[in-house]
Amino acid sequence: MSLIIDYIASLAPWIYGLCGLIALYYLYKVRTIRMERRQAIFALEKERAARAMAHVLTRVTGLILLMSATYFISEVMTRAMAVNQEAEGNVPVAEVAPGNAEVAATPTPNPEAEAVEGAAEVAGVPELRSLASCEDENAIILTPGVEQEIADVVAMTGTATHENFAEYTIEIAPGTAPEDNDFTLLGIGRNQVRSGTLLDIDTSPYISGVYSLRMRVMDTNGTFVAACQVVVRIVSN
Repeated sequence: MSLIIDYIASLAPWIYGLCGLIALYYLYKVRTIRMERRQAIFALEKERAARAMAHVLTRVTGLILLMSATYFISEVMTRAMAVNQEAEGNVPVAEVAPGNAEVAATPTPNPEAEAVEGAAEVAGVPELRSLASCEDENAIILTPGVEQEIADVVAMTGTATHENFAEYTIEIAPGTAPEDNDFTLLGIGRNQVRSGTLLDIDTSPYISGVYSLRMRVMDTNGTFVAACQVVVRIVSN
């Protein structure tokens, strides 16, 4: 449903423009019909003009309904979804253990807060040592944590948002300070996420070692506007 709403919202300016052009055409038709009706001599001609006027008014009413529906979807429903997502963002987020659909609650962190020590293991997942320190609140990695040991499939959770959001990318590279061209794409997200699951990462193709996970947010101009990176340790079975 959210994909449909986002799609209609992106097309809203084009719908308004097209409806405006059609409305101008119908205004011209109304003027022409009124002139013909004034010049009509026979009752049949006047009746034909009246039917044509009713037809035009029906079409104009349809345009008004279409524009109203577009406004409701692109403005009202979009704002309602944003409020709902913000509300969901205040609910404790969890790390999803491999093969387990149950979610264990963890506090929602401040992106600029100092790293927080995790004290326990959740459903067999290695201890969360600290949260990634990210410079922009539009790109936050909540889990996995810094130097956390991960294996099999692990859920990356966090936030990826922007006022001109287009998509976010998840990438991986070996080492603690890799270059841009060392990163390999793991996945792309087309919807904004607030304190939720960004991607389920399959670590099985990688040998044991230290890796950097990076999440970047791209705007509608194709520019990366926010990023967050965390160093983890993959443990191969």
